Amino acid sequence: MGVFAVFGYLLLINQEVLKQALLAYFFPQSWQSPSERLFLFFYESQSKQVLGNLILSSSLVVASIFLFPLKEIYSAVTEKELNYPNGKPHEFPLWMQAMEETRLFFFYAATQLGILWIGYYPYEWANVLSVVLSYLFLFYTFGLDTISPTLQRHRLRYSKINKLLGKNLVATLVFGVMYSAPALALSQWILHMESSLSLLEVSTILFAFNLTFIAISIPAGTRIASELLQEAPDVAPVNPSVARRVYIAMFFLLVTELVLHTRLVQSMHHKSQVLKANYSVNFGSFGFDYISADESIENKTKNLVSFDMEVENPSRFDIVFEDSRLFIKKDDRLVSDVAITGFAVPAGETRLVTLVFNSQSDFSGATLGSIRHIFSGWDMELHLQLFPGIPFIVEVMTAEDEDE
Repeated sequence: MGVFAVFGYLLLINQEVLKQALLAYFFPQSWQSPSERLFLFFYESQSKQVLGNLILSSSLVVASIFLFPLKEIYSAVTEKELNYPNGKPHEFPLWMQAMEETRLFFFYAATQLGILWIGYYPYEWANVLSVVLSYLFLFYTFGLDTISPTLQRHRLRYSKINKLLGKNLVATLVFGVMYSAPALALSQWILHMESSLSLLEVSTILFAFNLTFIAISIPAGTRIASELLQEAPDVAPVNPSVARRVYIAMFFLLVTELVLHTRLVQSMHHKSQVLKANYSVNFGSFGFDYISADESIENKTKNLVSFDMEVENPSRFDIVFEDSRLFIKKDDRLVSDVAITGFAVPAGETRLVTLVFNSQSDFSGATLGSIRHIFSGWDMELHLQLFPGIPFIVEVMTAEDEDE
């Protein structure tokens, strides 16, 4: 625990230096302030419940991998002192224990990455699904992490442990709820309050707090495991071929999710190169067309604007700017939807690109009122496509900025 405390302390006191080093590597000095939003994308795109549960689940992973000997000793002492009728322990060899923990880590990683990926999509159903899955995963893994040491000590593998816990799923989830509730309450309070704490500081606080309740839960987990041991003989072991297929599927799922997240990070990186490029607009190339002039009588217009622009990419990375959307709102009501064509410029090259702005506007519901009101209440959001269906939202202008 002392090593984790020192490591966490060093991260906390040097977090600003580390952040600035990353910004300096990816962005020029003049753009480092707006580019911080790129690093906040993963934080802002997820529900606060998902983030809190992710932090707490991560502490379970660390406890499983690095603190397993301590949990094992504590659980063994509890089992011996309370004289549970479990028989003599018969542990797996160390190499098999390492393999079991590695498989558990893959299970944790594959599930968490899947939940995060669902949460990236800006739809209500995706938000609800990611939140529900994150809670279920946290509660179940809390039970698994606390109950499993005793079962493993009596030669039960994770495949059979999961089968036992699945048969007693409600009890497992209730156990997880009971002992993770305090940390959950703290996480939601911190993440929703107006605080100057950074995400790293929040993670460190929740990590330490959750480890405390993991330790408190071990005696109860040992008792539940002792009761499950009585059921174990009646539960058939998982067929080895079935277990292999599950592990292979889980491995390929993890690889797929890692590839998808890598593509997402690459897309963010390519978007960041847009900030480093040099632009020269050919003002003589401007074209403007009314697609439907008749609708303008009803305050509804469809316009097409195009122009040529020379883009010089001095960086070592390609610029990839996919088709994007600009949403303009007046008093929280959408009045214009502008589709912007994308472009790509290879590293170190200069390309002449044609930008096309295809706008659809409806001002019929916009209340202009007084002269002062005409210039207030406007919001502009640029939605850059990081991945199909996953936008990165840049607030170009907000009503709050105008009021200031």
